[in-house]
Amino acid sequence: MRPILPLGIATCLAIVALGIVMPVLPFYVTDLGGGKDLAPLIFSTFSAAALISAPIWGRISDRVGRRPVLLMAIGATVLAYLWLAVASEIWELFASRAFAGVTAGWMAASQAYVSDVTDEENRAKGMGLLGAAFGVGFTVGPGLGGLAVGDGSGTADYVLPSLLAAGFAGGALLVTAFAVKEPERLRASARPPIRFELLRDRNIAQLLLLYFLVALVFTALEGVFAVWAADQFGLGARDVAWYLVFAGLVTIVVQGGLVGALSKRVGEAKLTVAAVLILTASSLTLIVVTTPWQIYLPMGLLALGMGLNNPACQSLLSRTAPEHLRGAVLGAAQSAQSLARIVGPAWAGWSFGALGPQSPFVIGAAILAAALFVSLSVVRRFPKRRAEAPAE
Repeated sequence: MRPILPLGIATCLAIVALGIVMPVLPFYVTDLGGGKDLAPLIFSTFSAAALISAPIWGRISDRVGRRPVLLMAIGATVLAYLWLAVASEIWELFASRAFAGVTAGWMAASQAYVSDVTDEENRAKGMGLLGAAFGVGFTVGPGLGGLAVGDGSGTADYVLPSLLAAGFAGGALLVTAFAVKEPERLRASARPPIRFELLRDRNIAQLLLLYFLVALVFTALEGVFAVWAADQFGLGARDVAWYLVFAGLVTIVVQGGLVGALSKRVGEAKLTVAAVLILTASSLTLIVVTTPWQIYLPMGLLALGMGLNNPACQSLLSRTAPEHLRGAVLGAAQSAQSLARIVGPAWAGWSFGALGPQSPFVIGAAILAAALFVSLSVVRRFPKRRAEAPAE
């Protein structure tokens, strides 16, 4: 696990940067004149760009290496945050986030890096440690963003959070440049051309569908949460930030150790079933909360479910894909998640305005029912422990 440490630090800094702007962006949109139905689309914009770019970055990392992609992508991300800091029109706000999505290739490259330097027995643990870096980032980042934006008593400061994000992304770039080494396994292997028919593999297709459905609900709730909290309880950016900090703490605990132990005990496939059930409970609990303090329960369940599902799916995908195409397959998973991040906030924002504030959570629970059937099928195709091959 030693080669993952510098990557984990760089990833954590990059996620801190992303976490800083997360609670701020929906309020940035409304302050520039956008409506509550438009605010969730700021997340869709980032993801639409990432959907196009992620498989390209994955292919490039398979051919030229993980480290060059990490350096290029993180460097460009710094520029995206600087653009966000000087945005004064709503189109600039959306354009800067689109550019950040185009440069988000460091996410897929980081996952591929972990698959390069871990064996099958430790891959879920490696993905979990990378996920813990995400958790730390999404704990520290929203807290910093909430403090930097102001307490709501005056005009919100959107420049300082953007500059802080650029600074942390710059730190990630420095750590990558000086401490992250190209994986030996990748450096030693030739990279034949990518065969797109690989994605027609039934195991990979099933896992990507599950990854997509879970992300579809998560990103919908994530996208609409700020406007829902403002509508139901009059909460602002700083208030929303503390919920994200709490969710990040739960993610650290789950992905920092729990997911690795559970995957060895019951297998990644069964973890996906548990994750879907927990996420369903989160969606349904949000419908019945009546005070701001009660929101911590569904937020904790949301973080727990995602903390189990993502490393489990990523590990299963990396085990199913041929070694020389792991970057491409994990890039496809990133694309599936990006597609969910486009559609999720969009339908949640529409549902919030047209059907009522609670409707995104009801629809989300229905989508998770479909995800449960897929996850049960995954268990049948990966019926045994982690060392076993998937069923043909």
